[in-house]
Formats: sequence, C-alpha cells, structure tokens
Amino acid sequence: MSQAWLEAVRALDRKGSDPRALHMVVSIDDPTTEEEPIRAAVDMLLRDLDLPPADTVANTIFPAALAATCADHDELVERYLKYLPRLLKFKGNHLGTYFARLIDYPGPKGPVDQLGAAIARMQKGGRARFTRYEALVDQPMPHTPETMKDKATENEAMGKEFVDPGSAPVEAFSPIYVPGKDNTPGSFPCMSHCSFQLDAAGKVHALAYYRSQSMVQRAYGNYLGLGRLLDHVVGQAGLETGRLTIVAGQAQIEEPFRRRAGLVAAQPETLPGLAL
Repeated sequence: MSQAWLEAVRALDRKGSDPRALHMVVSIDDPTTEEEPIRAAVDMLLRDLDLPPADTVANTIFPAALAATCADHDELVERYLKYLPRLLKFKGNHLGTYFARLIDYPGPKGPVDQLGAAIARMQKGGRARFTRYEALVDQPMPHTPETMKDKATENEAMGKEFVDPGSAPVEAFSPIYVPGKDNTPGSFPCMSHCSFQLDAAGKVHALAYYRSQSMVQRAYGNYLGLGRLLDHVVGQAGLETGRLTIVAGQAQIEEPFRRRAGLVAAQPETLPGLAL
C-alpha cells in the first residue's frame, strides 16, 4: 500500500509545473501491508506541515482501534454510532465521516447499514463467478420482488442484462455522496462511492471513487483506511482479501506542499535514512 502511494506521488511530481492528473487509477495488490520507512516519512511530512497524521485520516474511513475491541460488525456499528455525536465535534468532521455514511446512510426510508448488507450478501454468496454488469443506484434500497422487477424492466429498456442479487455473482455498491445535501465544492465527501466484488476464487476486491484527491494531506490515509475497510469486510464474511483500486477524478500534489512532497518522492525505493 505504501509503495502505491509513493509511486502515485512520483508520477504526479514528474509532470513538472502542473502536478495534477484526471481520472488517475491506483491499483494495490496487497492493500493491508505497509512499508514502515515510507509510513514514517509520510507522518513526519504531515507533522512538519501541521497536518493530521495518516491514522487520523484513515479513521474517518474505518475505525480500526474501535473495531479491534468489537466482537462483530453489529457491535462495531452500535458503538460507533453512539460515539458519532462526539466525533462530529472534532475539527474537519462537522459534515460527517465516511464510515458513518457506510453504516448509517440516509436512505429514502431511513438509515441504511450498507456495509452490513454487503457483508451479509457475501456470506450468502459463497464462491461466485465474475460479473459483467453493475447496477448503479443513487440510494440504497432493499432487494424485494418489486424492486427487482423494476430494475429488470429498467435494464431491459437500456439493453442491459439483469443479474438477480440473490444469486452469483456477488457485488455490493455503497454510495457516500448524498444528492441535495453534499453541495460544497472541494469539501466532504471527496469519496463519492465504493464497491465490493467477490470473484470466483473467494477474494473480495474493492473500488473507491474520489471526486478529487489531495495526495499530501489525504491520500496516504485514504489508502490506509480503505485497506482496513476491505480487511474488515473480508474478515466478517469469512473470505480472502483481493485488490484495492482507487480512481480519482482529479488527483493533485497541493501547491503549498509540493516541494516537501517532491523530497519524499525523490528518495530511493526503500527510503533509507530519510531526513526531511
């Protein structure tokens, strides 16, 4: 995971005077493993810039320390929602957290635990073949006979194949962006959705889409949190960890921090004796 972040920063830094990229894709084969020298360099950089450490950013996506003290996903949800009013008082959290959107999404009929629903579907799905089609939904909804019939009719009109969500293949789509509520440009939530796919080998792969990604302030913590989130889903479902893919509509090395990020990016692969 650490190397993926470093290579992404290097790729942007090589762009010269305009270190930005549209629709940047980062694919991480081992999203739960860090390289300590890179992590130490990132935290040192963030500390020197008076920015939150990587763990603080990661915790907005998945509260790893709290999860480690919970027996299962249901207990984690219950305890997190109990703490949430206090968490929202912290600087930067007033608009919400990503994990709260995943377990307490404001659906049309009340809050929805999207993550719990994804875990339950994968527990029931067993070994699944790859899927060729993904149904995009704006709001989470229960898969009742009525909604399935509506989706089948909609897909037929669009020339798409309808896949019964109760059978293989298994995938789950979790929106984070709330239309009509999240209207502040460049503010929370930068990540608009994430999805999980179960392949034929029993591995769960995740994809997250960001409208924008700040490579210095947020990206390392985002990658870290998403890897932990995927690991949680896999552990609860009794499956194996697959690949994590992050797509950023726009990724950039923020101008005020560019020189310092460039120093990190210029270090040798293993970052021996790093001093910023």
